[in-house]
Amino acid sequence: MTAPPRSRPRVVVTKAPRLVAESLRERILEGEFAPDELLPSPDVLTDEYGVSRPTLREALNVLEADGMIRLRRGPGGGATVQAPDSVAITRSLESLLRFEGTTMEQLMEVRMVVDPLAARLAAERATNDDLVRIADSVECQRQPEVLESHEAWFAENLAFHWAIAAASHNPVVRVLSESLHDIVLAGGLRVPVDVTERRRSVEEHEAIYVAIAARDGVGAEREVLGHLERSMSLRRQYGPSD
Repeated sequence: MTAPPRSRPRVVVTKAPRLVAESLRERILEGEFAPDELLPSPDVLTDEYGVSRPTLREALNVLEADGMIRLRRGPGGGATVQAPDSVAITRSLESLLRFEGTTMEQLMEVRMVVDPLAARLAAERATNDDLVRIADSVECQRQPEVLESHEAWFAENLAFHWAIAAASHNPVVRVLSESLHDIVLAGGLRVPVDVTERRRSVEEHEAIYVAIAARDGVGAEREVLGHLERSMSLRRQYGPSD
């Protein structure tokens, strides 16, 4: 016999959609609903929270915008839980930093702390699959169609650093690193570094990979620091004057 659903406090204030969304978010994060699992039906949720269907719909829209659920309308539809990713975090962080007038140099200063840490942890914890992904990215960067394309180069550059962050197997480092790289490399698309500099970056990425694959955490940190120092120099050299 299934246990009766837990009673929920009825929400009767004007901020009801946000409060319902916050309650459902907590239930998802606490593991009551697993990824790819459907939330209870609208009839069940409106009864639990004592709100109208329009209020519940607004709450679900908030959760979808935050990347917590995926909504499918129509017959057979519903709200499916999905694992949070860094997209919403990146969007919020980017908005906050732009509002605060944060400079690219300040963001790069933070990368000087996070990226070497990610590389050191990757050297200690990377699985064989992690190493393959990092190596594949380096090989992709060597391809003429990538090396000679400004947009393709930066996209693969992003994938390389993402792969290292994932190989750290530290969720805080991964999410922070992904968010910073999304913001910094989006700005980097406006910095027209030439093919010669991109080739040099491939060599530096290769050296980082070799250190990680050799389980040389100190060496990986050192290679990343040198790479970032040169990146900051290139931004000063090629970046927009404003």
